[in-house]
Amino acid sequence: MFKRQWWRMSIDRKVQSFAAVIVFIILVSAGFAMFTMNYSLRDYGQLLDENRACQSFMKAMEEEGLAFDGYVSAGTETARDMLEKAIHRTERSIEALPFDYEIIGAERYARTWNIRNAYQQYAALRDEMLSESTNRTDFLKRLNEYNQREDYLEQYSRRLLQLTVEAGSSAYTEKLPLFRVLPFIFINFTLIMLVIVVEMGSVMKESIAKPVRELSQEAQRIARSDFSGEDIHVENRDDLGELVSIFNDMKHAMEENIQTIQENHRMTELLQQEKLENSEMEKRLNANRLELLKSQINPHFLFNTLNMIGSMADLEDAPTTEKMTQSLAQLFRYNLNTREQIVPIEMELRIAENYMYLQKMRFGSRIQYQVNTPEDVSHIRIPSFTMQPLVENAIVHGLSKKEQGGTVSVTVTEDSTSEIVTLLIEDDGLGIAEERLSALNARMHNPEENKTARIGIGLGNIYRRIRTLYPEGGDLRIDAKEGVGTRITLTIPQEREGAEPRPALEGV
Repeated sequence: MFKRQWWRMSIDRKVQSFAAVIVFIILVSAGFAMFTMNYSLRDYGQLLDENRACQSFMKAMEEEGLAFDGYVSAGTETARDMLEKAIHRTERSIEALPFDYEIIGAERYARTWNIRNAYQQYAALRDEMLSESTNRTDFLKRLNEYNQREDYLEQYSRRLLQLTVEAGSSAYTEKLPLFRVLPFIFINFTLIMLVIVVEMGSVMKESIAKPVRELSQEAQRIARSDFSGEDIHVENRDDLGELVSIFNDMKHAMEENIQTIQENHRMTELLQQEKLENSEMEKRLNANRLELLKSQINPHFLFNTLNMIGSMADLEDAPTTEKMTQSLAQLFRYNLNTREQIVPIEMELRIAENYMYLQKMRFGSRIQYQVNTPEDVSHIRIPSFTMQPLVENAIVHGLSKKEQGGTVSVTVTEDSTSEIVTLLIEDDGLGIAEERLSALNARMHNPEENKTARIGIGLGNIYRRIRTLYPEGGDLRIDAKEGVGTRITLTIPQEREGAEPRPALEGV
C-alpha cells in the first residue's frame, strides 16, 4: 500500500517527505538531548550555587576577621576602610545564603537561621568594641567573647556546607538509576530512527536515483552516436516517469534525424570536395601567374644593374652617385635576402644609416642623423627590420613636413645586470597630437580597433613581433608632443648563453 502510494507521489513530495523525516529525527534528538541536559544540570546547578554561597560566606568571615585584627593593631583610617568593606562583603554573602524552607529543608534552614542570628549578635558586639566610647579595659574584656562568637559562626558555616554537600550527594543518588537508563533509551531511539532513514533512503534510491542513473547512461551512449540501447522502463507514475517516456521518444526521433543529417552531410562533402578541387586548380593558376611576374622582375638582375651603375659612377668620378647606388643596393639586398628573425644590431644600424644617407641626399642639410652606442655592440641582437622602419617614420611623419627640418637620433643603452637593451629613436619634428597619439596606441596594441584609420600599421607589426619574441620584458612605447617631437622606446631582453632558441614567427 505504502509503495504503491510512493510510486505515484511527485519527486517534490518524495523529497519533502524524506526531509520531513530527517527534520523530525533531528528535532526529537535535540529535544531529548536538551531534556537530558536540563534534567541533569538543573538540581546540580542549584546545589553548586548553594555550595558557592556557603564558601563565599566562609571566605568573607575570614577576610572580615583579618581586617578586624588589622584595624585593632594599626588603628588607621585605611585599616578602618578595609574593615568596613569586609563587613559589607560578609553581609552580602549572608543575604546570598539560601533561606527557603521548602527548598533547602529543615536542618539546612535551621543552620542558616543560626548563622543569621549569630552574626547579628557578633556584629553588635563588634560595633560596640569599635565605638569610640569603649576604653581599652572594656575592649580587652569583650575580645574573648568576640573570638568565641567568631568560632561559632565558623562552626555553623562548616556544618551548613557539609549539609549542602550531603544534599547534593543524595540528589545524585536518587537520579542515578535514571541516568543509567537514559543512554539505553537514546541508543534504542537512534537505532529505530536509523532503520527508518535507511529504509526511506533505499526507497528514494530505487524510485529516483536508479531512473536518473539509467537516463545518464543512456544519454552517454547516445552522445557516442550509439542508439542500440533498449528503452528505459520504470515503475514511476510521477514526473520522473513522464520524463523517461519523453526521453525514449526523443531518442527514436533523434536517431531518425541523425540518419537524415548524415545523408545530407555526405552529399555536402561531395559538393565541398568538388569545390576544393576547383579551388586548387585556381591556386595553381595564380601561382603560375606569380612565378611569371617574379621571373620578369629578377632581384639578381636588379642588384647587377645597381652594381653596374655604381661602377659607371666610379669610372665617371661621381662618388655621390656611387654611394647612393651602393646604399640602395644594400637596402634591397637586406630586405630580400634576410630570413633571420634576430640579427646583430650592427646590421640594423648599417641599414638605417644607408637609408638616412639617401634621405640626406634628398633633403640636404635639413636632415641630421646622430647615433650614440656603447663601444662594443657586437654581442647585442635585436629583431630584424626594426630600425629602418622607425627611422623612416621619423622622416616621413616628423621632419619631411617641417620647413626647417630637424634631427633624428638613435641611442643604444645596455643594462648588464638585467640583460636589457634600450633603443631610443627620437626626432624634433612636428610631433603627434594627443588624440592621434591615442588612436595610434590603440591601433598598435589592438589591430581590430580603428580598422578604417590606416595608422600605426608598421609600428603595430614591430610591436607584435617584439611582444611575441620577448613575452617577458619586450616592449615598444611611443611618447610624443605636438610641435616638440616624437620618441620611440624599444625594450629588448638579451638571451643568456645556453638559452633555447626562439621559435619561428608565423603570420607576423
